[in-house]
Amino acid sequence: MQRAGYGVYAPLFTGHGTIEPMDILTKGNPDIWWAEASAAVSHMTAKYDRVFVFGLSLGGIFAMKALEILPGVTAGGVFSSPILPGKHHLVPGFLKYAQYMNRLAGVPDESTQILAYLPGQLAAIDNFATGVAADLYLVNKPIFIGQAGADELVDGQLAYQLRDALINAPQVDFHWYDNAKHVITVNSAHHALQQDVIAFMQQENEG
Repeated sequence: MQRAGYGVYAPLFTGHGTIEPMDILTKGNPDIWWAEASAAVSHMTAKYDRVFVFGLSLGGIFAMKALEILPGVTAGGVFSSPILPGKHHLVPGFLKYAQYMNRLAGVPDESTQILAYLPGQLAAIDNFATGVAADLYLVNKPIFIGQAGADELVDGQLAYQLRDALINAPQVDFHWYDNAKHVITVNSAHHALQQDVIAFMQQENEG
């Protein structure tokens, strides 16, 4: 995005970006993350006339909330985001991630401890996402949806339902990335995703 001439601000949510997976479960929660997302939008609207908000996975829930209620947001979108309830695989996915991080850090497996906290955190996230899903009708800005075609964490088919639920969005730019896994921002889909997002932003800026 920066190479294309756009200013970029990527907030790091509390508990994320550390080598300790338990930090996500014990230091952060949806209310904290939403406050951080809101502050990030305020930071950008103070500097730019047009602000686009995008989020991957969990971040997509907060990006969509911003698109629903923050007036300073011009447009934006979500990538592989579990906004709607469905057959997601977040528990095994997080355990696999945690086990990898534990091996990387050379510490004992924390799966038992994680399983004591993970259901409560996921319930809090689901509750927040339910509120976002209920307010999708408030979105009156152009939306980009990018979904991994081989998503191992999120029920990808729900991306179509998300598209159809955005009844008041003037445009929904939908992209399905065949054979791509969940994190489409860095995997085999990332070049196509980047080009598609830039095209979406350019169209909105020209419009």
